[in-house]
Amino acid sequence: METELYKKQVKENVVAAMLDYMSEDEDCGYSKRDVQECESILLKYLDNLNNIVNLTDETIMEQVKKVVLDLNKLNKKTDYCLIETDAREEIWQIIQDSAVERGLKSHSEDVTEEWREW
Repeated sequence: METELYKKQVKENVVAAMLDYMSEDEDCGYSKRDVQECESILLKYLDNLNNIVNLTDETIMEQVKKVVLDLNKLNKKTDYCLIETDAREEIWQIIQDSAVERGLKSHSEDVTEEWREW
């Protein structure tokens, strides 16, 4: 799996955009620490996904569910301000593409939809 490519997308497409928005709007509803936590959650997901030994749809989807629930909790903590439309699109695409690349066979158009609140 192209883990480094996905990590680069997290930094360049998700984190950078959140920080840019934060610099434009001091009252955006989240802090730099929240952005760092979001980055950490996504990077941990990618590492966990890459380290799965027994690759099955079930083991991959366990990681997808975990990352989505962790992001839900973080986004709720920021009163749902952290993950807006642009970030949402980038994040689910990274989660989706990495899961499929890792071997997810039975997947919908959006593997995050079942649990996602953002």
